[in-house]
Amino acid sequence: MKKNERIYGDDLHELAAMYALGSLDARERELFEQHLYECDDCAGDVLSLSQVADLIGESVSAVPPEQLRKRLLSRIGGSPRVPGIVMEQGGLLIARSAELAWQPLATGIYLKPLFEDRDSKYNTSLVRMDPGAHYPSHHHAAIEEMFLLSGDLHLEGQVMRAGDYCRADRGRSMVKPSQTTGVCSC
Repeated sequence: MKKNERIYGDDLHELAAMYALGSLDARERELFEQHLYECDDCAGDVLSLSQVADLIGESVSAVPPEQLRKRLLSRIGGSPRVPGIVMEQGGLLIARSAELAWQPLATGIYLKPLFEDRDSKYNTSLVRMDPGAHYPSHHHAAIEEMFLLSGDLHLEGQVMRAGDYCRADRGRSMVKPSQTTGVCSC
């Protein structure tokens, strides 16, 4: 018996319909999403039920009554949205980097933070470096990943080129990279 099944027993399998409709609270959703990785039956149920929910949604008129439309538009207009974050729910985040401004990090180095988990000290950012810029030496609080989009990056005696990937473990001290001529995603 798995941990989630001890908490919910057979009821965990009965949450598929509520999950497909987006009706679970945050704790239930988290537990059920963990369960989905382990249970092919529930994953199949969620897929089927989601398709049924989509078909039901498509079966109604695409043009809502005017009064309903006005109420919905006023609610949507009043809903705050974090710039750059299109969606964040159910363990899925979609960030629109074009909506974010480049922030100066050091001379000739700019950053666009896409995601940050303060508890685990994990973040994902786009980093742009002017030709000849030097990234400051630093110590990694968590794993750091870098995917070079364009240009060259000289790092610890190696030359990274567009399409290259670099990963540094937590606690790794990074010797100062010598220079870059392009854009990287860190």
